[in-house]
Amino acid sequence: MPSKARALFELTRLHWFPVGSDFMFWPFAWGSLVASYHVALPMNEVVMNTLFYALLGTLIHSAGSIINDILDRDFDRKVERSKGRPIASGAVAMTEASVLLIVLVAAIFYMFSTAGPTAFTLSLIALPASGGTYPLMKRWIYWPSLYLGFATSWAVPLTWVAITGQFNWGIILNVTVASCCWTCIYDTIYACQDKKDDEKAGVKSMAVRLGDNIRLALSVFDVIFFVCLLLAGYLNGHHLTFYVMSVIAPFLLCLWHIWSFNHNDPQDSWKKFTAGRHGAALVCAGLVADHYFNLASEHAFRLDSR
Repeated sequence: MPSKARALFELTRLHWFPVGSDFMFWPFAWGSLVASYHVALPMNEVVMNTLFYALLGTLIHSAGSIINDILDRDFDRKVERSKGRPIASGAVAMTEASVLLIVLVAAIFYMFSTAGPTAFTLSLIALPASGGTYPLMKRWIYWPSLYLGFATSWAVPLTWVAITGQFNWGIILNVTVASCCWTCIYDTIYACQDKKDDEKAGVKSMAVRLGDNIRLALSVFDVIFFVCLLLAGYLNGHHLTFYVMSVIAPFLLCLWHIWSFNHNDPQDSWKKFTAGRHGAALVCAGLVADHYFNLASEHAFRLDSR
């Protein structure tokens, strides 16, 4: 691959795929799968929706990475791990990055336009307000990971209304908060890689702010994740499969990651961050399994009623 093409490819973070892209995908997946269960959507449509949101999440992550690198180019040059990024290193010019960003944003909004007018309107408001401002939070507050949680979790109400055509705020808010907490936990673990450089560069992060209290604080977020998914499952009428696979197992796995990782070791922080996908995937697996068993049970009931 030519050096310029390679630099642009790295700017989108696609050379890390699926790391990062899956981080953006999980809120879409959780929201769409919970909504699909609510309306008993056929499994073939569930698969198609999941693939659609996987592509959408990947495009949003790539666009967000470009925005992040444009706004953080001066900070990136002061941090060992990020000083080689395409814009910070000079491999990609600002004009080139801006053109690529415009192309990605156009593709994203085209995909949103196919999700219905309400979902499209929500995306017009939420995407610029959240995705465009997250990199700036590292300059202003010590809680950028929590902000990122909310910035990504607007995907939950969007997918819900796209699939169901209505708002059920009890379910939506619980899944949204659970998604926010999950993102916050693993983005904070990710930020532990750069604690020393961030302190020197004046970058604010939860990893810097929490210090040695990080495990206790992240455990609180994990408990909130657990309670919110329990409530969402109850309100949505889920069964035992969901509670075991989508709630209990991810909660315990996340708790183990929190209490076993070395927050002063960048390599271990990266390892635990990437391992976060296993718990998030368990949430999806439990939702899919519970949906499948529920459809099968309804089909069997209809046959017995004839």
